[in-house]
Amino acid sequence: MPRLVPRVAPAAVLLCACCMHVGAAHSGDGLLPFGKPVRDAYFQFAPGTVYFNHGGFGATPRPVREAMEVWTSSMEAQPTKWFAKGGYHAVLSGVRERMAKLIGANASDVVFLDNASGGMNAVLRSLDWKADDIVLLIGSLYAVFPNTAAWLQQRSSIRIVKVPISYPASGPEDYLGAVRLALRSLSEADRAKVRLALMDHISSYPSVVMPVPELASLVRAETDGKALIFVDGAHALGQVHIDLAAFRSAGVHFYVMDGHKWFMSSHGSALLWAAPEVQLLLEPDVISSENSPGTPFQVKFDYIGTRDYGPWCSMGDALAFRERDLGGEPRVLAHLRDLGQWAAGHLTSRWGTEAVAPANMTAGLMTLRLPIPLEWPIEAQRACASSIGDGLVDQHGMQIIPFTLQTPNETQWARISAQVYLDRSDFEALATNALKLASTCSPHAP
Repeated sequence: MPRLVPRVAPAAVLLCACCMHVGAAHSGDGLLPFGKPVRDAYFQFAPGTVYFNHGGFGATPRPVREAMEVWTSSMEAQPTKWFAKGGYHAVLSGVRERMAKLIGANASDVVFLDNASGGMNAVLRSLDWKADDIVLLIGSLYAVFPNTAAWLQQRSSIRIVKVPISYPASGPEDYLGAVRLALRSLSEADRAKVRLALMDHISSYPSVVMPVPELASLVRAETDGKALIFVDGAHALGQVHIDLAAFRSAGVHFYVMDGHKWFMSSHGSALLWAAPEVQLLLEPDVISSENSPGTPFQVKFDYIGTRDYGPWCSMGDALAFRERDLGGEPRVLAHLRDLGQWAAGHLTSRWGTEAVAPANMTAGLMTLRLPIPLEWPIEAQRACASSIGDGLVDQHGMQIIPFTLQTPNETQWARISAQVYLDRSDFEALATNALKLASTCSPHAP
């Protein structure tokens, strides 16, 4: 049976890992400084790459990838023992306990997934929808949510109520006021039909840390406690502190989170937390041979067919890497918050622009307006944003994500990630290079 955090690796791998640290200056506690030393020692970016899009697809550290290989080798060494005799189940049991402690949850309420989209589908497609049930979509949700809601609308004749948010946001009340107005604009009969409210913990486009407890409490109060609350925490695990006990007290029923993004576990790893009173409602995306009627909540999700369960196991290895090599969650989260807030201030000051949200609603993921004159024609602004994004990648190895946002007119923004492998000097270079590229733009669209 493999250990929870495999430490054995081939000699060549260990030798290579040792070589990676030669010449790197460690701090007094034995930890590498955040920024380039961590980037060179633990990550596998192409030479010359300075990566500002961790929020897109994550980046798996080398020690976690090596541990993932151990899980795969364990599966291939004795497949029957791994699948049928409790091998990977025993590993997941230990990982689940540790992850539940990290997020302030009971282990009995947590199941593993491949990604947050799978958790969202498991919830939305499991509920017994009636015609005219209302789904409340709060803010700029990731496309999988409105897409699935639209599918339910066609299939079950539900209704969708969207709560638009005006950007840039000035504070939490921008969200609370918009939700309050949307709900009170409904008739009393329609408020009673609000079956589910969907919200982000940290939204994707644009990136804002949302006031989840306050929003959940507000929706529950305005619907007389009838609405279920689903929170998308795809960007939260590994970026901000998660306290699901507090969220449950505020009325949250479902919370989904990716592991492969900010938490740095292997791709194909995620968690779904569900309050005990709603667990019997849920089915995973795949109804497997182990999932007959009456199967317990966790058993339903823990086996979804013959596949590689190593990514789920790797969440324990990611937690160990963050504790052992990065100094633990408080140190990591403080770096992301401090660097993200500093970078947002530095970039907007250099560019003469603005952030989409104030510092108290920003962590490691930020959305900033690009240095493009607002008086230019829209076509010219779009072309300039594309030139900045492409030029940063092609000329400087810097990846950001430009996109448009209605504020209320269309304007050009960029989503940018802070991470442990970045420091202030990286963002100073980003500011300079983006300005140089912007200076080559023209108000006359090509």
